[in-house]
Amino acid sequence: MRRSSLIPVLLTCGPLLGQGADDCSNPTVLPGEGVFPFDTTSATTDGAPDATCLQFGTAQIERDVWFSWTAPAAGLARVETCGATAVDTRLAAYQGTTCGGPVLACADDDCGLQSSLTFACDAGETFLLRLGSYPGTPGGTGSLTVSVLAPAVDAATGHAYLVVPKQLDWYTARDAASALVFQGQAGHLVTIGDQAERDFLVSSLTFDRAWIGLEQDTSSSIYSEPAGGWGWVTGEIFSFTSWRAGEPNDSPAGENHAEMFADGTWNDAEFFSGVVGAYIVEFEPGALAFCQPANPSSVGTPVTLADSGPGGGVYHLEATGGPPGEFGIFVVAAIPSAPVPVSEGYYSTPLAAANETRSGQEICPLGYICAGGERSKCPSGYYGADTQTLLDANAYAEQCSYACYAGYYCPRGATGPTQEPCGYEPFPEQWYCPE
Repeated sequence: MRRSSLIPVLLTCGPLLGQGADDCSNPTVLPGEGVFPFDTTSATTDGAPDATCLQFGTAQIERDVWFSWTAPAAGLARVETCGATAVDTRLAAYQGTTCGGPVLACADDDCGLQSSLTFACDAGETFLLRLGSYPGTPGGTGSLTVSVLAPAVDAATGHAYLVVPKQLDWYTARDAASALVFQGQAGHLVTIGDQAERDFLVSSLTFDRAWIGLEQDTSSSIYSEPAGGWGWVTGEIFSFTSWRAGEPNDSPAGENHAEMFADGTWNDAEFFSGVVGAYIVEFEPGALAFCQPANPSSVGTPVTLADSGPGGGVYHLEATGGPPGEFGIFVVAAIPSAPVPVSEGYYSTPLAAANETRSGQEICPLGYICAGGERSKCPSGYYGADTQTLLDANAYAEQCSYACYAGYYCPRGATGPTQEPCGYEPFPEQWYCPE
């Protein structure tokens, strides 16, 4: 009876097509942005567990249904079931349309027992969306909302900014920001260099309280409470400030990370603050070509350079006689084709690039384990020690083997053995201690 009653709706309400396919190889197509019904009541488990989805002791999504979705615009795709079902939902997004493809992101219990998933997308890019239940819980019906959040671009600087409305601790927000890409540029938690940039954020973005890329380095030689040792995640000079009256105050102790209020003022907060409901991502433009867009009538003669000295590799180039402001020298360097192995304890960068096109490396951060050029968060119950200390002691191992201390909970990506006490507020059901 339930199925026959749905048939007229499916035939007459095209924009509401949904429900989800139980077979990954034949997903239900979602037409752009909107709110779509789903039904996992009789669904079987079609997909395999993935380490990216390891949360609360399991990486599996049971009673799953599948959707195919093509992004109508570039930005940040947001997929959520918040407030739209009684099902304890889990979500995953996969690159492309092939079953078993790479997992871009997973989500579980972001808004009560429901989930909210975000990932970068380009216009015309297609993804597989997987919706199911936490293992051992029943399926059911509800609605899935899919939207694209478009960054606000400051025409004066070319910088783009995006508010991600998701409650995360500061470290998780920092890593999530660095994993996002917009128009080929990797993001980072926003850094605010002057009043004009702050004013643009306040006038162009909508948020209540959001993390920014400012933290206090307690190991710095200039560290002091409450105002010493603050710096931006990018390493750029920290000179402009917008602290709210009476801030920073380090009250309670341990407020070493900054949030911004809707009026543009800042507050120092504990990294796990349960009242910061968003984070702001900044995408900085890459180096611009000389004359961009290029003059289509420009012509030039390529020149091959050779080292004229005994291996010095020093060249002098000079150009004269060109039109003022319209003349330049362009040097293009060949990139070696042979790959260079990533050093032990490091991961390849930038993360936004494919493995075979990454051009740098960075040391494995706290809370992560790095192997084969990739980084991943330590699983719940364990923590990641300082990589440089382990390397110096010749004791680095490609696994998170340090267990959380008794009486404490180490969530995924924990940076120490006493990350949180058991039953930590405001989410006591999420801060459990393994036996």
